[in-house]
Amino acid sequence: MVSRYNRQELIIGKKAQQKLLKSTAVIAGMGALGTAAVEILARAGVGKIVLVDRDVIELTDLQRQLLYDETDVGRPKAMAALEKLKRANSEIFVAAAAVDLDHENIAGIVGKPDVVLDCMDNLETRFLLNEYCLKNGLAWVHAAAIRDSAQLMAFDFRNSKKHFCFACVFGNSAAEGTCDTVGILASATATIAAIQATEAMKILIGKKPESQLLRLNIWRNALTRISVKPKPDCGSLKYEYLVGKKGTEAVTMCGRNVYQIKGKAVDLSSLKPQLQKMGEKAAVFDGCISFRNITLFNDGRALVRAESAAKAKAEYSRYMGI
Repeated sequence: MVSRYNRQELIIGKKAQQKLLKSTAVIAGMGALGTAAVEILARAGVGKIVLVDRDVIELTDLQRQLLYDETDVGRPKAMAALEKLKRANSEIFVAAAAVDLDHENIAGIVGKPDVVLDCMDNLETRFLLNEYCLKNGLAWVHAAAIRDSAQLMAFDFRNSKKHFCFACVFGNSAAEGTCDTVGILASATATIAAIQATEAMKILIGKKPESQLLRLNIWRNALTRISVKPKPDCGSLKYEYLVGKKGTEAVTMCGRNVYQIKGKAVDLSSLKPQLQKMGEKAAVFDGCISFRNITLFNDGRALVRAESAAKAKAEYSRYMGI
């Protein structure tokens, strides 16, 4: 019987395929980048995949987040993606965590995989991931996209911490807008995610990943390579994000008027009847409940749509009593 990976094995070989089957990849962020990259890795036969995302699916996501469909709107991205990938390849193990990565939970969630893919939508978590991988000697592949442009860089700390890191390359540079404020082409995210998945596969089978910063403009069909060097004073070895010295309490979700608030863990099954007594219509999904402008997860984390952080906290307080 011909292996399901036969066409891939013709290029990378059977031994490399066995390495993929025995490897573990963590994908942080299950938006446009993460869904495209992880589907490639799952179908390629990466043996264990861990999905991490804090957000829920919205209708506007479907333009570019190709793993989801209209029936998934309102569901946690990580849980919806988990189901899709299990149907795509039942031979691999897939786990999901619908959480917000922070300095307290990153070790338990990410662990020590063979590669980490950064498909996130905020710089703060990227700096956290950079420090975690640096401290633990892990390889990770960063990708980001906005408008018609995208970028990618692989960071390999498996053999040396003297390798340049994310802070060496990008410093504390601010994001140039968000997908909500300046837009995004699905072709930009799909293209850079395909390259990201390929770089991850190189790492998993023991090949050297791309050593330069790649910048892509999909509209102009332009791909640029930029050489970078380590910066001894970049500050990453202080691990300020990893120990919690840096980081904000309230964050917006990819530029939307949606604020994340962290509260105490709640029993969703008992909360629904309480909300119904208040006249609220509540919809329960995988590990979360949605009502009015609030999506509440069972760990107490909430996503609140509001005009400001203050109004988001007020809306949350009205129902959760903080």
